[in-house]
Amino acid sequence: MLMLDVILADVAVEAVKAVKDPNAVTNNFQGAIHAFQKGGWIVSLIGAAAMVGRLLIDDAADANWRRSAKHILAAALFAIIAFFVTYQWEMSAINKAIIQGLTGALAPELVDWISANIKAKLGIKDKKSKGRGRKRSSGRKRSKPKNSAASVPPPKSSRRKPR
Repeated sequence: MLMLDVILADVAVEAVKAVKDPNAVTNNFQGAIHAFQKGGWIVSLIGAAAMVGRLLIDDAADANWRRSAKHILAAALFAIIAFFVTYQWEMSAINKAIIQGLTGALAPELVDWISANIKAKLGIKDKKSKGRGRKRSSGRKRSKPKNSAASVPPPKSSRRKPR
């Protein structure tokens, strides 16, 4: 953990150097890329670790390795995005790491929220599955007759011989 603190402190120093530069606006992205290469890539591990922790306590019925891998990858990507967003913020490195970890842990909800907002802006409605429902064993629907008195057939006579 001490190594992580040292790396994050070095990244913060690089951020301060980029801000004091007279060409800070033009070098801002280049400084962020340089800081990311120098040690900022660890935030992807922080986000992925947060998602792994969340998946370990999750009791989802549809849990499988593909779903877990997608969520961990999304968490790592969102943590990287959070790194670039928080790069120029003036706050301590631990607070930035907390923000990046929480962003990674909330990645599935963020994806759902972003896609819902985009669909709402574009006017796209969610298609709900038109399931057939529960299929009867006979293969046909059973419904109640409209007129119960008219639809009841008269009792049939038995073909058995009386004893």
